[in-house]
Amino acid sequence: MSKCRIEPIGIIRSPYKTRADAPHQGKDEIVEIVVESRYSEGLKDIEQFSHLHIFYYLHRSEGYTLTTTTPWDKELHGVFATRSPHRPTPLGYAVVELVRMKGNILEVKGLDAIDGTPVIDIKPYSPQIDAKPWANRGWFEDLKRSFTPRIYTWDTAVRWNEGKEGVLSGKDKHDIKIGCPPEFGGEPVYWSPEHLFVSSVEVCIMTTFIDLLSEEKCTIAGYESTAQGSAQLVSGKFKFTEVTIEPVVLIESNAAVGKIEKLLYKAKETCLVSSSLAVRVTIKPEIRRG
Repeated sequence: MSKCRIEPIGIIRSPYKTRADAPHQGKDEIVEIVVESRYSEGLKDIEQFSHLHIFYYLHRSEGYTLTTTTPWDKELHGVFATRSPHRPTPLGYAVVELVRMKGNILEVKGLDAIDGTPVIDIKPYSPQIDAKPWANRGWFEDLKRSFTPRIYTWDTAVRWNEGKEGVLSGKDKHDIKIGCPPEFGGEPVYWSPEHLFVSSVEVCIMTTFIDLLSEEKCTIAGYESTAQGSAQLVSGKFKFTEVTIEPVVLIESNAAVGKIEKLLYKAKETCLVSSSLAVRVTIKPEIRRG
């Protein structure tokens, strides 16, 4: 198959700076689609439509998998039977409400793309053409009508001892001595909130990766990783700006390298902790033959 070249026609200005910020399927926040001036003549009469089809390039997507789970059930589905952003060709799509047009800028609702996303194409939505009331819902038909996304909670407790030291505890868990890091007046032996923050990302990526291996029926000979969290002053406050995870995976066959690497990137994107953060999470995998 020959390759095709696609040029963006504009860019998205969004309040969502990271994937963690963006709500699924978009909400009521106003998002701007800025069309390049050389294409602005193509917007003529577009304000007559209430809704539009928006096609955009998922420029932050890293890797893909051909089968995936969704928030709606635990079953594996082919990526082309889902709305997953982890696709061989990372194209995003949404039907949005056109709020207003200002020159070459379209203000819309219902777009969950992050800031800086390239726009590939815009088409008017037509209820007569696009809406198919008789269409079935595929595997969604098998879900119980009363089904709602799963909600989990985790409880912890902290008890202050003395100075800048405390104890972190939880039901059926070992107690952990915690406190401030040395940078903020604590002792080096303490597990600090900062260390726990970084380690939670590292552990979640590992456990998600192991789960994905099981789903894909892949085996590895070993796994270990190191992690580093970086914080700096932002507007006068120290904030985490990046967490870098460097996993080393031992495998028995070089033939599995590509698949293992894709699963590592998928673990980073789907891990509950890393996907919930407004902090850049970078993964630098190394795959060795054991």
